[in-house]
Amino acid sequence: MPTLRSIPMAFTASVITTSKWGASPPRNAPFRRTVPKYVVIHHTFRPRDSSGGTIEGAMKTAQEIQTFHMGPDNFWSDSGHNFLNCKGGILLEGRHGSIAAAREGFSVQSAHALQDPPGLAGGNSSPGIENEGDFNEEVMEDDQWNSLVELCTSLCSACEIDPVNIRGHKDFSNTICPGDWLYGQIGRLQAEVRAKLGLPTPDPAIATELSFGSRGPVVTRLQERLRELGFTPGPSDGDFGDQTLSAVVNFQTASGLKPDGIVGPKTLSALEIKP
Repeated sequence: MPTLRSIPMAFTASVITTSKWGASPPRNAPFRRTVPKYVVIHHTFRPRDSSGGTIEGAMKTAQEIQTFHMGPDNFWSDSGHNFLNCKGGILLEGRHGSIAAAREGFSVQSAHALQDPPGLAGGNSSPGIENEGDFNEEVMEDDQWNSLVELCTSLCSACEIDPVNIRGHKDFSNTICPGDWLYGQIGRLQAEVRAKLGLPTPDPAIATELSFGSRGPVVTRLQERLRELGFTPGPSDGDFGDQTLSAVVNFQTASGLKPDGIVGPKTLSALEIKP
């Protein structure tokens, strides 16, 4: 069975560098390099970020976002995200050093996921992708979708990230980002990246580790089992959200397990759920 480490791929996405789009020098550079676990998906949300699907417009959008992120409202060291995916399928580097780090299998510490909930640490240590648009109100066009798949494939390949760890911003923070439509496409995005990497489709009835943000039939089974044992995971909807996380932590505490909210082999065994 192929694994991420056995696939001879590198970072191949075509991305406009910070120097080419005229980024301002960052504060506090160089940024710390990190070992990424996730790819975190965002949307720009602000209608004024419309690039018109041109390279010139995309570069202007990148400049506007960096100015906002480094300005008095945020005062961040640089663009908060690592990459920007604009209309027309135009990809740009966000935070300085992101392309170089990805090519070597790393990320640079960023500021796109403001919180790390229990069981899902590592958002800001992983590459964040801003997608131009408000995906509460619109649907992504094919060219922008294809460039998102291309970028996620390159990141998963070069950084050895399992596509199941492509997540939405709202998995990490109390936010509506990346919008209802785009968040609803995360499973499709994971599947398309997995196919491009030549990885087999995982059996949805099998899981060796579940955590906040996991979805599918095995999460439904987890929720039903927690309810049988007297805990309150919320509805059996297959979505590992806040209520399920709280129920798991309470179960782990009552069972003498580490209350980290991660349903790994020990917790599955205690629950008597076979992976």
